[in-house]
Amino acid sequence: MHFSIPDLQQFRDDNGLTYTGFNIHIDGFYHCTARFKQMLSLHEQLQSQYSYFKLPQFPPKKFFLTSSQLEERRILLEKYIQLIGQNPVLANSGILMTFLLTAQQESHNVKVHVVDIEISLMNGYRIPLSVSSTDTSSTVLDIACNYVNLPKDLTKYFSLFLFNWSCAKDGQPSFKKLEDFESPYISQKYVRPEDKIVLRKSYWDPCYDMDLVQDRVSIDLLYLQIIEDIDLGWITADSETKVILSSHESKKQKREYIELARSLRHYGRIPAGEGLTEALNIGDMGGALINVRVSLACKELSLTSVTHPSHEQRYKVTRMRCWRITTLHSLDHSHNGSLLEEPTKNFELSFEYLISKDNLIWVTLKTENAIFISVCLQSIVDELMRQKNGEGPISPRCKRASLTYLRRDGSSQLITPSSSSDTLSSINGDSCTSGSSREIFSVQKLTEKFASVAFKTGKDCVENNAFEAIGDEEL
Repeated sequence: MHFSIPDLQQFRDDNGLTYTGFNIHIDGFYHCTARFKQMLSLHEQLQSQYSYFKLPQFPPKKFFLTSSQLEERRILLEKYIQLIGQNPVLANSGILMTFLLTAQQESHNVKVHVVDIEISLMNGYRIPLSVSSTDTSSTVLDIACNYVNLPKDLTKYFSLFLFNWSCAKDGQPSFKKLEDFESPYISQKYVRPEDKIVLRKSYWDPCYDMDLVQDRVSIDLLYLQIIEDIDLGWITADSETKVILSSHESKKQKREYIELARSLRHYGRIPAGEGLTEALNIGDMGGALINVRVSLACKELSLTSVTHPSHEQRYKVTRMRCWRITTLHSLDHSHNGSLLEEPTKNFELSFEYLISKDNLIWVTLKTENAIFISVCLQSIVDELMRQKNGEGPISPRCKRASLTYLRRDGSSQLITPSSSSDTLSSINGDSCTSGSSREIFSVQKLTEKFASVAFKTGKDCVENNAFEAIGDEEL
């Protein structure tokens, strides 16, 4: 998980007192708002549960903070939660997952009640479901798969995603995977209301296709997804191959269609927008910055020249020793230098790549999709590690754990695994505004206008556990 706390908000409670809430983003999207004392409570419970771990240092308590001290606290809290997210044990702990789900519910003031949602298949077919407003992604996934009669042992090959075709760039829809620490209902309604919840396969290695073609329901789901991916241009095919595919489609020859599609270039590819990088074997550009299209597939990241599509550089994920994201903030001078304007944000993804024995280089890609690419790389690495351990896809659910959840108003409630997502209230209905506090303004600190939040040292990089050295036999 990639955590960030880009800004904060000021609230006023029912007694007229103000307090600060820190906006937590996960994988580039807003997830929840938490107070300092709520995150301190989380830290203390993590420390108690994992006493054999040395947790990251939590920011010290201070009272009556100035604006600059609040900004310093924001940066320290962001650093703390990022280090938590980089630790596999802590990031997947039931305590953290329960906290994130409960905090999402409280942030949007969503009460526990039955809601109607729709899950779309890639051909536009919609599955109407009645679920709890705070059901997790895995719970909703189970309900949707049961609705279409998908065998339970095949559910682990699929996940729910938020898709948006209306804001597509270059014909490519934006999308994100729904994780098990979030409620699909809340994420769609309050964070990305224009998106559709879509059921898609969630693995990278095409070898798992063979498990799906054995069942009539899973082969249909795979078949529909491949058709859509070809229509979107994610999978490229020449005109002759498209004619053959159309023939298979008209005759409902699903197996033949899938088999031919699997032989195509870029099968299973996920596009990740465009970016700027120094030319490295992408045509003879003499080291100049060039515009490339970024994509990810099984075990590799590809950069394709926008102006010369035949020029492509592929990087094996197993040759990436580590990667990091740099977030640069700069003032947009088109607004006469006004500090009240939002800053322009630029992102860089850099990875250390083994090009030959004992020869590591840094490859830097400037792109607004850096966080998305990082999330995909981590997903590929996780799958590679499971394969090394003789394991296949896993069910997209995390363990629950008991958590004493400290609310914003200072009251607390014990959340247990048996209570699941029935966390804060069982009163019907939900609201966009909190009953116990009101947002009075959003704070974007002036110091952030000139700040560069960047990972520069090795310990701040995401280490790749699937990294493989090059042996003599490969040279």
